[in-house]
Amino acid sequence: MDFLRRFRRATEAASDKAVALPAHDIAMHWRAESSMPIPDWDALWDAAPGTAEAPALHEYSLQAAQEWLHALKTHLGASYATSASEHFLLLSPLPSRSANLTLQACERMRHRILRALPDIADTQGYGPHVVLVFDTHDAYYAYIDNYYTEPGEYAYSSGMFLQYGYGHFVFAMDQLATMEPIIAHELTHCLVAHLLLPAWLNEGTAVGMEKRLCPRGADPRDAAFALRERTAKRTAFWNEVTIQQFWSGKSFMRPDEGNMLSYELGEDLTRLLSRDYDRFAAFANAARREDAGAAAASGCLGIELGDAAAAILGDGDWQPRPECWHEGVERGQF
Repeated sequence: MDFLRRFRRATEAASDKAVALPAHDIAMHWRAESSMPIPDWDALWDAAPGTAEAPALHEYSLQAAQEWLHALKTHLGASYATSASEHFLLLSPLPSRSANLTLQACERMRHRILRALPDIADTQGYGPHVVLVFDTHDAYYAYIDNYYTEPGEYAYSSGMFLQYGYGHFVFAMDQLATMEPIIAHELTHCLVAHLLLPAWLNEGTAVGMEKRLCPRGADPRDAAFALRERTAKRTAFWNEVTIQQFWSGKSFMRPDEGNMLSYELGEDLTRLLSRDYDRFAAFANAARREDAGAAAASGCLGIELGDAAAAILGDGDWQPRPECWHEGVERGQF
C-alpha cells in the first residue's frame, strides 16, 4: 500500500511510549482551484519524510492535518474552533461541551466498529481522523462541491467520508443524537477504506453498522406496515438495466428515489451474505469493484450475486454484467 493511502488513514502505529521526534517544517501546498483551503496532498506526499518509521510519519501527518485545519478555521471565521481526542481532530462551530461529546461519540463508534467487523475494519496508516462540521448545509455543500469532478445534481446528504488525499469526515451541524448514526455510517466507510469494496457492499456494510450501533436512527420504512409499499417500489424500479447501475455503483449517485432503493438493496444483500461471518469476511477482502464482487462471491461464498439478488427481488436477470458498464465504476457516495 502506497504512502498516500496510509497517509489518509487513522493510526494505531504510534508507540505508547513518548518518542522524541524531529520537527518538520511543513511547507503546505494548496489546491489553487478550490473555494476553501484544501491541501494538494500529492505535493505533500512528495515532501514527506524519507523514512518508513511509523513515529516520524505519524508526526508529519499530524502536523499537516493541524496546518490544514488552522487554514480552514481562518477561512471560516471566529465561530469555528479545533479540538482533539485520542484518535480524532475536530473543526467545528460547536460549543466546547458539544464538541467534546461529538469526539466521545466518534471514539465510541470507532471502538465498536472495529470490534463488530474483525478482519474487515482496520486502522492502517498515520495521522488522526479529521472531522469537519459546518454550521449550515450551504457551507457543507460549498465545501464538498470542491470534490465533485463534474457539475450536476447530486443526492442529498448530511455527512460523508471523503477519501481524497487525507480521508476525512464532513458533516452539517445538527443535534448530536442526529449526528451519531451519520458518524457510525461514515466511520465504517473509513475503517474499510483499505479494501476495494464495490459500492453496494461498502454502503450495505455502513448502513448495517449504522442501524446496529444507533437503533434509534433505524429507518421507519422497516416497520411491517410499510412492507407492501417497499415491495411495490422495488418492483417498479429494478429491472435488467437499473440493476447494472446498482452493481457498478452508479445508482448510489442518483438524485431520485433510485438512490434510496440502492442503499436499501445494498443493506439487504449484505445482511443476507453475512450470515456466516468468517466466510463473509473472506468475501469482503476478496471482493473487487470491477465485477461488483461476483468472482469473490462465487469463490468465497459459493453463490452467484444474481441468485442472491433474486432472493430479494424475485426472478429476473440480476447477474452483474461489467461489459455493460460503459460509464465506469463508482465507489458510492462517500
